[in-house]
Amino acid sequence: MTYRSIFVHVDDTEPCARRLDYAARVAKRYPGELLGAYIVPPSDVTAYSKAAIPPDMYEKYVAKLAEVCSAAEANFRTAARRAGVDEVEWRTPRGNRIGQAVLHARHADLAIVGQPPRDDTHESFVEELANAVITHSGRPVLLVPSVGEYPTVAERVLIAWKDSRESARAVADALPLLKDAKKVFAVAVTPDAEETAREKFTDAQLSAFLRRHEVEATVRRIFAADIDAGELLLSQAADFGADLIVMGAYSRSWLSELRWGSVTRVMLSSMTAPVLMSH
Repeated sequence: MTYRSIFVHVDDTEPCARRLDYAARVAKRYPGELLGAYIVPPSDVTAYSKAAIPPDMYEKYVAKLAEVCSAAEANFRTAARRAGVDEVEWRTPRGNRIGQAVLHARHADLAIVGQPPRDDTHESFVEELANAVITHSGRPVLLVPSVGEYPTVAERVLIAWKDSRESARAVADALPLLKDAKKVFAVAVTPDAEETAREKFTDAQLSAFLRRHEVEATVRRIFAADIDAGELLLSQAADFGADLIVMGAYSRSWLSELRWGSVTRVMLSSMTAPVLMSH
């Protein structure tokens, strides 16, 4: 297993440059085709609005949109060229932007999107896009934080382990990165001080699964009764010096709305390193 096609979300936010750089380095390592899709909040002018805008102003508006899109494409191609990626593709989807992001991610081996930037005009759109891609694409999604620099890719990987479908899938989806890592540390957070027989079994099975794939990992279970599991995992990642966190994306239905579990919410809002999630 490897990543032969990588989708990266391109937009006009300030963090996009580091996201493009990260995606290009991942594409170079495996190697794979890098697909950049320019997906931003809808800016289409309705027929009614267009009729109310003077023709010269409308032409300037359209020209400005084209200029911004061209600049985004240039940034994407520059990042790919700097990393030495030869296979690249650029697209500017129209129509349902969120649906297009899900579609492009679904037909790639790995999707790379950004953490929703705080206090940014694009924040709600990027958050909706990230949630949709994680939930509906059926592909692993690697989120790059909106702040910070990440010069290494998956050299020290922390697995947020849990005996669940989502966690097992995330570990399998991350195998190419885990096999290349220098250190892998899996940590499970438990609210009970005494480790159960099932927990011992699942931890041992995780170690065996990784070993069969030539990944040597340290697996540890941590008791945490009075601390939020998400915050504890971020603390463990910092202590370990993790440059990638691998975890399942957990959600639950509330009435007709899908809501993320507490650990997933903490990671999405407070990640201190890139996070690979599978749902």
